[in-house]
Amino acid sequence: MAATKENPIIFYDLVGANGKSWSPNPYKTRLSLNYKGIPYRTEYIAFPDIEPKMKELGLAPFSSTFPHYTLPGKSSVALCLMIAIYLDKTYPAPQYPAIFAPGTAGFQHMLIPARSTAGASLHPLIHPLIHPQIPRILDPRSVEYVRRTRGARLNPLSEDEAAAKWKAARDNLTGLAQSLAFNDETGAVGPFMMGDRVSFADFALAGVFYWIRNVEGPDSIRLKEMFEWDGGRWEKHWKAVQEIENKSSEVV
Repeated sequence: MAATKENPIIFYDLVGANGKSWSPNPYKTRLSLNYKGIPYRTEYIAFPDIEPKMKELGLAPFSSTFPHYTLPGKSSVALCLMIAIYLDKTYPAPQYPAIFAPGTAGFQHMLIPARSTAGASLHPLIHPLIHPQIPRILDPRSVEYVRRTRGARLNPLSEDEAAAKWKAARDNLTGLAQSLAFNDETGAVGPFMMGDRVSFADFALAGVFYWIRNVEGPDSIRLKEMFEWDGGRWEKHWKAVQEIENKSSEVV
């Protein structure tokens, strides 16, 4: 049975101390739901409550290594990419817009979360710069949980290490921008990875921007710099994705 406003999909999202969403992974699924126009209702969960909630729902652990549970976390569609594929299968085109154009799922998987021509993923470069700042946006219970379970990841990089990661992140996005420039040569001009067509790869990249904005704040110097790179391509990308975020199918 298709989701309706009266019987929407239940979407679990990580919550910050301000009562709002902040995590990049659930954000990809939120965008997928919004883009397809599928009604959903958000239930916000703090870090310490993820495992109890998933067990209450009878869902299997995401992995055998810690953390055992994460969000999104439905057993057979635990990964954000798999959730998007599931949504395309369950809510197919043409009634619902497709996230994956035919034959592009594997291609998009290679791009997630934005790969340079050297094949280095963007997320591992950004993660050690942003993750140590996460406690600033969490409630005390979540801060204690994160420090207890992920303490080593909260250690900040040295100034030199941070500068090297940041340069590598810029090189990564510049390599991606150079590849995407070929779209312009074929007439597929637009802000997205596939020109004017939205894809899941766009949601994955936007998740990085979303994460930085919510952890460092809307005046983040890093985010401002990123949006100036490559002739402003990434700011245009972000604004285009925000239109999908703002055109929400959430049932409030």
